[in-house]
Amino acid sequence: MSLQTISQERAKHALAAIKNWEDKNPSDQKELKTYVVGIPAMILMSGFGQTCAFYKSKGKNHEVVLQALQDWLKKGDIISFITKASAQEYQLAEAESLEYLNWLKKFAKAYLKGDE
Repeated sequence: MSLQTISQERAKHALAAIKNWEDKNPSDQKELKTYVVGIPAMILMSGFGQTCAFYKSKGKNHEVVLQALQDWLKKGDIISFITKASAQEYQLAEAESLEYLNWLKKFAKAYLKGDE
């Protein structure tokens, strides 16, 4: 059994999420790609909690992207986590989210249809 770096684990999880989305119709793929590309900047501009709440409130494909992030973080319901976490837990989750979303964004650009 070989050990993988945390970056490899992030990449593996992100790629699996993107591969699941490849079965969606082209307009959904385009939306997902747009939302994945935009979420890191939105976190940096508006904050982690506010961005997660926005994506949750929008539903549909926004929530699909949020679900991939939530699955990676393994904190249960992400909105509940945000409201209960300590400042340190919150900051660590935000930093980890940005690292994970970097991979998700790269794979979305590589595999999903829309705005090639």
